[in-house]
Amino acid sequence: MLAWGRANVVIGPFHVQLASTFGPGRTQIALPPFGQLVADTHRAPLRLTATLENVDVPSLTNRLRTGSLEDLAADVQREGMQRAERFGLRLLAVATVTALGIALLVFRRNWRPIVAAVATAFMVVAGSEVAVWQTYQPSELLTPTFSGSLALAPRLIGPAQTALNRINDFRHDLEQVVGGAVRVYTSIQADPVPADQEIRVLHISDIHLSPLGISFAQQLARAFDVSAVIDTGDLTSFGTPVENLTLSAIHDFHRPYVFVRGNHDSIALQKALQKIQGAVVLDGAARRIGGLTVYGLGDPVFSPDRLAALADSRFAEAVRSVGTRILGDVATMPRPPDIVAVHDSRMAEAVAGYVPLVISGHFHKPGVSVVNGTLFLQVGSTGGAGANVFTQVGGVPLSAEILYFTKTSPPRLVAYDVVEQSPVSGSLTLRRHLVTQEFGQLVPSPPPSQEGPSQESPSQESPTELSPSPSG
Repeated sequence: MLAWGRANVVIGPFHVQLASTFGPGRTQIALPPFGQLVADTHRAPLRLTATLENVDVPSLTNRLRTGSLEDLAADVQREGMQRAERFGLRLLAVATVTALGIALLVFRRNWRPIVAAVATAFMVVAGSEVAVWQTYQPSELLTPTFSGSLALAPRLIGPAQTALNRINDFRHDLEQVVGGAVRVYTSIQADPVPADQEIRVLHISDIHLSPLGISFAQQLARAFDVSAVIDTGDLTSFGTPVENLTLSAIHDFHRPYVFVRGNHDSIALQKALQKIQGAVVLDGAARRIGGLTVYGLGDPVFSPDRLAALADSRFAEAVRSVGTRILGDVATMPRPPDIVAVHDSRMAEAVAGYVPLVISGHFHKPGVSVVNGTLFLQVGSTGGAGANVFTQVGGVPLSAEILYFTKTSPPRLVAYDVVEQSPVSGSLTLRRHLVTQEFGQLVPSPPPSQEGPSQESPSQESPTELSPSPSG
């Protein structure tokens, strides 16, 4: 049993190694590299060990996309019981066959001790397994002993449960608050252009894994009936494969979801997003989406680890280094794009005066400026800066923008709404900004020392049109 009492099994999207040897009646669950938990779960002299070897992230993502977390837990429990039963039979077979082999070596053709040895092995192991089955107390796993990094778990469970309760309460009220506020807001606010002549776009950024932020964005997309959603990055926080689970919520927007990579998003996340129906990843390319031409480029810096992050000056230099590339890409287009989408506005400083609008995030607070006739719109954190949503005093507001364009050729931004919701009070704030009233008639004008992008490029293929799905 020490040598061969192990089996690698698949339980749902999890790859687990099961093992058992004689010892105290305990269950040991190992979660490398974080440590393990041990509980006295049964009275039989068998020690049971389960070690998490790997997680099939695509399979886990697909399961959560097509079903609920409760469904996944039920499937894992059912499959886990089946694998445990098979492992018990395998363990019994290993013990019996090995006893037979050793007995043959020791006793040769003396069949009586051979039979006795095999029978003893069978009865001892089978009896122990039956005793495990009869005396096992799963409730003991609720109060285990932790080791390694998991030793912090007892101190975190209470605060984590409190945070989850607050998130669930907030989520429960989110739909009613957003839906009701938007109905009142739209009934008293005059649209900048008639509804049948406008294009509405939802701009979000810096969700940072926040389920609240995703729910907030989905509610706004439905309430304002936007044609598309543009996410300017930092959908995740740490750049790990398991964070790709967040992508399971993209399909629920039911409208084109345009994404440019932030400095916390990995290339693997970007590739996974490209496979989702309705998602559009822009990384040095332009697409025609819902009547608008949108150009986007992913952040050149990948810095999920704050401890290893670049100094501010080097970070700024790195993001500004792609400015010439963006300007060069824009110069080859038949006409300037209606929107340039980047994570950090400093990436697109070079196109000031050449394009009408640059949208971005990164700094977790709304901002607006006009440079050489180009409007730079910076949205706050749609996810309330992720884990900081409840930790900072007063909370970090969930923030988004609704952009209003005319259906003229070329389209023109006439207004934008800044939407913020407090995670503490639940209050929703909506502020409309009319572009001409606040900034006058904006006409991009390149600096005198530079030549503007070419307005003609016969060899450049026009961007393809991507329209909202019927349900959008």
